Amino acid sequence: MKKITFLVMLFISAISIAQDESTSFEEPEAIGGDYTDTGDAAVTHDLINNDGEPFVNFTSTGGELGFTASYVPYDTAGVGLTDGDSVGVTTSSPPGDNPYPDGDKGYKISDVDGNYILEFDEVEFLEWPGHIFLNYFIADEGFEGDGTVNESGSDRIRIYVKDLTNNTELDILNSTGSDINDLGLQGIWQWGEIELNSNTIYQLVIEIRCNSANEAFFFDNIHFEGILGLDENNKDLFSVFPNPISGDYVNISSKLNGVKNIAIYNVLGKLVINTTTSERIDISSLSSGVYIMKISQNGVSSTKKIVVR
Repeated sequence: MKKITFLVMLFISAISIAQDESTSFEEPEAIGGDYTDTGDAAVTHDLINNDGEPFVNFTSTGGELGFTASYVPYDTAGVGLTDGDSVGVTTSSPPGDNPYPDGDKGYKISDVDGNYILEFDEVEFLEWPGHIFLNYFIADEGFEGDGTVNESGSDRIRIYVKDLTNNTELDILNSTGSDINDLGLQGIWQWGEIELNSNTIYQLVIEIRCNSANEAFFFDNIHFEGILGLDENNKDLFSVFPNPISGDYVNISSKLNGVKNIAIYNVLGKLVINTTTSERIDISSLSSGVYIMKISQNGVSSTKKIVVR
């Protein structure tokens, strides 16, 4: 698995910059149809990309994050993915009027008849802490069990980050011990986020256990972002104020020069404002709530959480 290090330097005022490692699954080709596992459904194994079938793995070429998939059978093995199932990179969005938050592709996992594990490239944070965020969608309401046993009828979703430096794990979502139906997360894009420490190597992992085509999970808009610094007085290139925001405008200051590109997303990952500015933007169209603002300027990007009152 590839490891990516946040070490992009910009020699302006002796500081380094924010870097974003991400995937919205736009780079891999989306191939229609089902994926059929050619491995032994009774044995734990890595999955491979099959000709003419959806991509379950992707090797990064310097753009989007890469990822690899593997399969772990139930304690009493079933058919797994050998009967052909809807998994991998796809343009097929969740049921209802629920397009992908970023682009027209995403990653789908359904009807695994076992455990599907999706691991992303390792990411190393240096100097200053960062965070990860992503969108996920849970379809259907027919989930079974509480996920505490590795068997059919004990459905489970877990999204977490491995701290490979300290050998620990940080949950973004873990349904173990609960019926997924009781979480109240189905039918709408959800936002998951967690803060990450500096000088640490992380890896995002998604684990799904389900046994029905209606029990489907979708993922999109995955971002690791870290801010590096050589000067402790310059921890951040961008400032947003006031925040919380009670008026119609928000100011954005920068230690760089030039026009800033501003994209604001709601907590479901939907783009609600996309504009350029030198100093401030009009946010009067936004309802009260929490939003994510992405600021890009001269090839540098950073995300901010803002609160509109």
